[in-house]
Parts: sequence; structure tokens; C-alpha cells
Amino acid sequence: MTEVRRSATAAASERIASLDALRAGALFLGVVLHSLMSVGTIGWVVTDDSRVPVADAIINGIHVFRMPLFFALAGYFARGSLARRGPRRFAADRAKRILAPMVALWPVAVLPVIVVAIAFAITHPDVPTTPPSDDPLAIATPAHLWFLWSLTQLYVLLLLASWLLPKVTSAERRERVSDALARVLTGPAAPLWAAIPLVAALWLQPSGIVGPATLRPELPATLAFGGAFGVGWCWAGTADALDRLRRGWQLRLAGGVVLTALCLIVGAPAPGQSSLLGLLTTLVAYPLATWLWVYGLVGFAATWLRAPRTGVRYLAEASYWVYLTHLGWVCLLQFAVADLAWPWPLKVLLVIAGTMVATLSTYHLLVRSTLIGRWLNGRTYSFRRPSAGSDQPAELAEASR
Repeated sequence: MTEVRRSATAAASERIASLDALRAGALFLGVVLHSLMSVGTIGWVVTDDSRVPVADAIINGIHVFRMPLFFALAGYFARGSLARRGPRRFAADRAKRILAPMVALWPVAVLPVIVVAIAFAITHPDVPTTPPSDDPLAIATPAHLWFLWSLTQLYVLLLLASWLLPKVTSAERRERVSDALARVLTGPAAPLWAAIPLVAALWLQPSGIVGPATLRPELPATLAFGGAFGVGWCWAGTADALDRLRRGWQLRLAGGVVLTALCLIVGAPAPGQSSLLGLLTTLVAYPLATWLWVYGLVGFAATWLRAPRTGVRYLAEASYWVYLTHLGWVCLLQFAVADLAWPWPLKVLLVIAGTMVATLSTYHLLVRSTLIGRWLNGRTYSFRRPSAGSDQPAELAEASR
């Protein structure tokens, strides 16, 4: 059993090309999602002249699986990182790579969004806007950086559990429980078991789980995303996790697509709604769709994206910087095209392309081979030559940025 445990830890500590590719793809879906917000009917920083319900459908479809996938990957890699570094070095590394960037780069990541929101409100006084929050904590909103703040809280809980559990239970019992959870959560019925925390979260907040708008912890979000983190942690308890997760990925993805379509048709329940169909959609179809997507995507990546690719590796390395800085560029470009009488798909594509060019260019010129890159990614790279090796530790993926 000890050898299996070491093998599992090693597997969760190595650079894994398939999960790098999956993480990068999910990151870029975030750029797509935010670029669509201005043409959707949901309130946003910028309101485009074109507002189409199909944008809402795409946004909500991406929301079904994207953040649970990030947190599951974070939990998977956190297990190997904690085992290799030990609690103190793990805490110091996470404070440096996760908490410090959230605080230090807030002016770069969030302040431009606030400036664009003010500029749009001044130049479009007749366009209805979302009223400002009366919550005093909203002044220092983490905005899209809520992921880093939630992840920091989960790391604190993880460190507390790693300190407390050895005091109340034996190592042998912990290993037995870990092995059982790993087998269950990588087995045929795994999506059903993985969905349980999300069901509990949606019972508390049937309108849907979103990232906290302030630094105040929120129980539904903690249950939903902490549960996903725990699922990934349990995956790393067996050395053959990715091989097990490859099984049946096609059926899982197909099921996720079908259930997502059902959820989009039925929609979230209105306040006070108690219909049986609304209840089943919220507490059964949506959680199961989420985890069928997550398991299907991980299985797909483990099957078809196993070979390292230099371009994918580069994008994975750039993804943290893209995540941190993309929203300001998105909102600025949305502001620039909002009043143009162009087809909305063209405007969205321009926003996506412009954002990717801006973020990847600044990454290559200002981050990749500088001290900022060492801070965020743990090392610097040659300015001219793309990395092709596999020497960078994969714990950077644990942030699923």
C-alpha cells in the first residue's frame, strides 16, 4: 500500500500534458465567456447594442462545468504538492503564487474594469445599469480573482485537516479511507458521488452557484467548489487515476451535453418556485450534467491529449497571466465596439482575438523571461526559444488558472 501511495503522489506531481491542455482550454473558455457577456441579457460592465439570448445559452452552458473542472484539477495537483513540499513549504508556496498575486495585481486585473464601467455609465446615461452594491466589502471586490481567494481558503482548510487528522486517526485508517474514496471517485458511478456537494449547495442556493462578489466566504460556493477540490484530491489517491478516468468518457460527455440542454430549456427556478420539474432540474439534472462534463473532459484529455506539444505547453504557461489580466482588455474592447452597427458575432470575435493578442503579447514581452514570470510560474524561460522539455513541476496546474 505504501508503494501505491508513493506512486499516486508521484503521478500527481509530474507535468501532465493532458491536464495542461485541458486547463489551458478551460482558461480560454473564460475569455470567450466574458467576451459574450456584453451581448447577453445578463447585467454586465458594458451593454452592447446587440443583445441576444443565444449568448446567454452559451454563457450558461460554459458555466455548467468550467469552474468545477478548475477546482478538481487544483485538488488533484495539491495532493502531490503537499506530500512533496510538506505543510510549511506548501503554505509558503501557495501564499506566494496564489494569495500574493491576487493582492499585488488587483490594480492591474480589476481596476481597469472599474474604470471602463464608469466610462460606459458616463457615455451611455440612458442605458440601464446594475445598481451598485450597498455591501461595504464590495469596494474591494476580487472580481474574477475570486477563484484565487476561494482557492486560498481551501488551502487553509486543507492544511488544518492535514494537521488535525493525524491526531485523531491512525495512518492505516486514513490510507484505507483514501483508497476507498479514490476507487469510488474514479469508478463507473463516480459522477453521481461527485455531484453530492453540488446538490447540497444548490439546495441552499437554487438560483445557481457563482463566485463570491466580496471577500466574505459564502457557504454554497464553498460547498460546491470545495467539493470539486475534494474530488480532485481523491483522484490523486490512486496511481492509475487518469487511466481509470478515461473509461467511458464518450458516454459521459454525451450525457453532459443532453442534460445541459435540458437545464438550459427549463432554466433556473424563479424565487419561490417549487415545481417538481424545476426541483429535479436544479437538484438532479444540473449537478449530474456538471460532473458528467468534468469526467468526460478529463477522460477525453487523458485519451487524446497525452503527447506533449510545445504550443500547448506555451499556452499553459501563459494561462495564469491571461487569467489575471484578460478582463480589463475584454471590457475595454467591448466598450470600443458596443455602438458599432456590426453583427454581434463579429464584435465578439474581435473582442476575443484582441484580448488574446494583448494578453499573450504582454506575457511574452513582460512576464515570460522576467522576474514576474519567476514569481508567477516558478521559473523564467528563454525569451526566444519556447520550452519543449518537461522539467517544470506540475503543481503550477494545481491553481487551474
